[in-house]
Amino acid sequence: MKPKEYTGKYSIHQSKSAIILCIVVGVLALSACAAQYPLNPKVDVSGRTGPDRSRHHIDRSGPLFLIIAFSGGGTRAASLAYGTLEALKRVDLPGTTVSPPDWKRPGTMLDEVSLITAVSGGSFTAAYYGLHGEGIFKDFRERFLTRDVQGDLFRQFLNPFNWPRLWSPRFGRSDMAQEYYDSILFNGATLADMAVKEGPVILLQATDVVDGVVFPFIPETFDWICSDFNQYPVSRAVAASSALPGPLSPMVMKNYAGKCNTPIPAWISNALEKPDPTSRAYHMAVRANIFLDPKKKPYIHLVDGGISDNLGLRTIIDRVIARGGIRDALTGSVLKGIRRIAFIIVDAETEERPAWSFMGDVPGVGAILGISSTVMINKYNFETIDLLRRNVLDGQAIGASHSMPLDFYMIHLTFNSLRKQAERDYFHGIPTTLSLPSDQVDLLRDVAARLLYTSPDFQRLVADMGGKISTPAETVGNASSH
Repeated sequence: MKPKEYTGKYSIHQSKSAIILCIVVGVLALSACAAQYPLNPKVDVSGRTGPDRSRHHIDRSGPLFLIIAFSGGGTRAASLAYGTLEALKRVDLPGTTVSPPDWKRPGTMLDEVSLITAVSGGSFTAAYYGLHGEGIFKDFRERFLTRDVQGDLFRQFLNPFNWPRLWSPRFGRSDMAQEYYDSILFNGATLADMAVKEGPVILLQATDVVDGVVFPFIPETFDWICSDFNQYPVSRAVAASSALPGPLSPMVMKNYAGKCNTPIPAWISNALEKPDPTSRAYHMAVRANIFLDPKKKPYIHLVDGGISDNLGLRTIIDRVIARGGIRDALTGSVLKGIRRIAFIIVDAETEERPAWSFMGDVPGVGAILGISSTVMINKYNFETIDLLRRNVLDGQAIGASHSMPLDFYMIHLTFNSLRKQAERDYFHGIPTTLSLPSDQVDLLRDVAARLLYTSPDFQRLVADMGGKISTPAETVGNASSH
């Protein structure tokens, strides 16, 4: 039988397919090369654009200055932070000072919050509350806490249509995560949108991975690098704060230092002019000065804020020390009428022991890196709280010597405070992922309230404020679902 002769049609079709394939590959390659992370905008030399709630201005007219610190720890930390906000809202106060200063209305302890500082998982809750206030209680649980965020991100990373951008050296996994966070939570909001809202100042923090220092998303830091604080997206700040090295890539910022009219802060120049290696203020000035030389540091690479400070307290401590202590920080400021300073530290640290620790096998590199980071973060947490406590005691002593007493309240919410070992083990064992079942989310909300309401210092604060806990601690145990 004679073989069938080819008419040439198939070869032409094959050629067309090859051409189309080449075009597609070329387009994908070009798009990969063209993909670019959004650079932070440079500030206009004539000043900032848009609204300016100057330098994270804190406007408090009452005698209480209440600071909340949300730690890192994925959805576990975000849920614990959310439960703390819920619990504060259930603490009734007889009167909350509002404008004008002599007018008071009934309020809650949540109304008294002046500042929320957050890293990593806690930054999601802090940023959403900063944008929506008590609106967070309407939909945050469904929009974030019970959503399979981690699964959604992995599916996006594995989607071939996203590979061209991910292949680009100027677009990473955190940039894609930022787009996802913006779509489910932040809707294009900027740091200025959050700053002009009524309520507490929100301080989000990341880590400069190259120099290992804290990078706070505050106007002062943006001044140093001559970038526009007001135009920076909240979603990028949160993505940087939660960019766990390895699964997520660093977020990149351009350093424009020296290209605007911002003077070097006096505390930095003074400390550098008279070097004192024994001074903490000097070491702080050296770290801050890193950002002021764009030739040595043209770009800033940001990762998870928990790497440098998993409690988000170091920036506050450093600012107080740089200004000579708590007393000097309060003197001559809008906070000079403060008589009570309270810290609520929402600590979602883990003490989970890996299975290989009970065996004789040699663990792999990944296992060692994981446990090493956990151990170091937990140890650093203790050092941070100890440093804060020592500064608080100094503030109390100075206050007593000036016949102007300051009352301090150190409220540390930690799973180690739970009485039952089984409960401690359970909550310490919840993974630090961005995906948890709804029942675990609600248990974390409940335990946040129990830890808060049973804290001796919080009970003292409520009593001193003449308040009342509307949901007693012993009745908290079954979270309500929305």
